[in-house]
Amino acid sequence: MCALQPISGKLSSLLSLRWTYLVFYGRAVAGAGGSGVVSGGLSVIALITTPQQRPLFTGLVTSLYALGTVVAPIIGGALAQHTWRWCFLINLPAGAVTLVTLLLFFHPPRNPRTNRVSFLKQLDLIGCALFIPSIIMVMLALQWGGGEYPWNSATVIGLFVGFAVTMAIFILWECYMGDQAMIPIVLLRDRSTMLSIAYAFLFLGSFVIPVYYLPEWFQIVKSASPIRSGVMLLPSVCTQVFGSLVSGTLAKHLRFYNPWLFIGSAFLCIANGLYTTFTVSSTSASWIGYQILQGLGCGFAAQIPLLTVQLVLKDKPRYVPVGIATVLFTQYFGSAVMQSIGGAIFQNALRRQLHQASLDDQQIAMLLNAGTSRVREVAVQAFPDRLADIIGAYNNAITPVFYLPIAGSALAFVLSGGIPWANTREDDDVHCTEQSDKLGSDKQARV
Repeated sequence: MCALQPISGKLSSLLSLRWTYLVFYGRAVAGAGGSGVVSGGLSVIALITTPQQRPLFTGLVTSLYALGTVVAPIIGGALAQHTWRWCFLINLPAGAVTLVTLLLFFHPPRNPRTNRVSFLKQLDLIGCALFIPSIIMVMLALQWGGGEYPWNSATVIGLFVGFAVTMAIFILWECYMGDQAMIPIVLLRDRSTMLSIAYAFLFLGSFVIPVYYLPEWFQIVKSASPIRSGVMLLPSVCTQVFGSLVSGTLAKHLRFYNPWLFIGSAFLCIANGLYTTFTVSSTSASWIGYQILQGLGCGFAAQIPLLTVQLVLKDKPRYVPVGIATVLFTQYFGSAVMQSIGGAIFQNALRRQLHQASLDDQQIAMLLNAGTSRVREVAVQAFPDRLADIIGAYNNAITPVFYLPIAGSALAFVLSGGIPWANTREDDDVHCTEQSDKLGSDKQARV
């Protein structure tokens, strides 16, 4: 999904948004289709809403996505106890409703017809062939480094070098292609777009760290089951939905998106700072209250970079799908990078803490190989007299990881000050009139 975001945005800008979205939704390859479902859905919202309406609907989409990441594993686990097939079949009725709704009610304006040669040139297949392998290489390096292979291994170093070389060639090619590039350089020359992309990278990367490490803390320190640890994340998810609704509703009365950038990153920074105070004896009030701050922060600001880019590109509508896809790519990429760095911090801290608990290398390897859900079980069976020390070691290894999102969200807060304040009410009525005229004329053409 990460590597294919830009090409999905490019396809949406060149072809009919309705049909590209339908193709992505009825995908044969999950990752390839998933990249278009997210960016395509947001592009549909951008087309049918005004700048003042957009925060509410965009926030709902991003919040439901967050809700699904928590609820879906719980539902999937319950279904898998009876039959694994329904984990896939459950998508059919939901998908059918979406497809029928799009076919009946969504009629976007038609894009100008182009010949096949011009279409292929605008699609920028060479740029796509350079970009996708480069992202795959860096993602593999981040995933394998420190786990499958040491960070100084030839495999990991080779992947990083391959990424750097391929990405350098890709950037040169995009400069050569100009406005027809997969990621037009004109987008990156705009200060609002560049800073919004950087904010998205830092903010979502800072949000995903607690989403990943809180369940580990719940399972190891608080002895929660995998399903219960997902339920224990609901305070964050529910308040994220609430925060999105609040920011989306208030956007009708405010003229600027920028305040939410400051508020969201500040809340997220404070929440991550509070996570560093976790101890083995931390109460439910602590982890619930801290998650409320985290959820509100994400709900207030997660969608704002997407909205800012759309507002900046309001006079260049053909770039809107590409801009949305670029922001989504940086969000996914930032999450992957921050998770990789967080994993290295956790592994180094955990080994150090377990050594301080008087465990030898063989015992440490036994715990590491057990996995999160079986740490307590292995510890009780192998060395029950050291269970308390082991739990304390894991707690003291997880809490330092939250210093990374503290830094990321603090830097995002600083970047917020550099994003120009664009008025959301300007040309709002013009937008409504133009979109109505486009949709109406397109409907008449079909008749």
